[in-house]
Amino acid sequence: MYVSMTGFSRTQLQQPWGSLSAELSSVNHRYQEISVKLPREFSGWEPWFHQTLRRNFRRGKVQLRVEVLWAPTFRMGRINKDILSSYCDELLQMQRTMGQARELELEQIVALPGVLELPNFEESGEADKLEDVFGRLVNEAVKSWQAMRETEGGHLREEVLSHLDALEKLVNDIEAKWQPARDAAFAATRARLDEMLKSLGEGLEESRFLQEVVVMSDKWDVSEELARLRSHISKFRATGSEAESSGRKLDFLVQEMNREVNTLDSKVADAGIRWLAVDAKAELECIREQIQNLE
Repeated sequence: MYVSMTGFSRTQLQQPWGSLSAELSSVNHRYQEISVKLPREFSGWEPWFHQTLRRNFRRGKVQLRVEVLWAPTFRMGRINKDILSSYCDELLQMQRTMGQARELELEQIVALPGVLELPNFEESGEADKLEDVFGRLVNEAVKSWQAMRETEGGHLREEVLSHLDALEKLVNDIEAKWQPARDAAFAATRARLDEMLKSLGEGLEESRFLQEVVVMSDKWDVSEELARLRSHISKFRATGSEAESSGRKLDFLVQEMNREVNTLDSKVADAGIRWLAVDAKAELECIREQIQNLE
């Protein structure tokens, strides 16, 4: 299965105490990395979000940002009348002592410590329901995020398989050219040996020629490389069809295929085959670039 490491989702959830929103985004990364940004009131939940997100992907850099828009009735402060009255009594007494007569400004007194009491979310009855609320929020965000990653992965799959088909065709072309090229190389070697020995006044012994053929065959034979390339291509297709995303496995298979092409290129002297090997390397590089985006 092809699942891209890049994705984005935005989810909202309404609650009696306000509106929660979550933005989940991810980019390519070699390992699994998570960043969580929460409102100050929910900062203690950060480990829970890390643990929950970690179960939903294997590699990539993921960032979750949660914001809350509090309901006006919940965030409305309450005036402590006893403390307000105490402040007023103290101020009036000080005015009389200092011989001043000014009207008290309540707006300034309300700003004094303890007069305005802001609600504490943790002390409200809603705090006990947070795990269920956060669970629904994260599940919706992950569901949408995963759908986007799978859609992007589908586009990557089409691109990768088109290059894989081109690579397989190049392997077929190399195999078709290799047999005639090998036979031509043997014939050319026989002609050179025969000409060299005739110039020395001797004839080419068949046993001597067969010895040279054995050496050349062992040095130039690329049948094993071609067979392994076909095996890797088949395994690549099978791995991409597995239920889970297999970016790491596919990356490893590309490395193995590239190694076989390099070995083949170093063995063969035929110019036509070597150009086909160059084209094969180009296709493998295109595949490698695409699967770097896969989880």
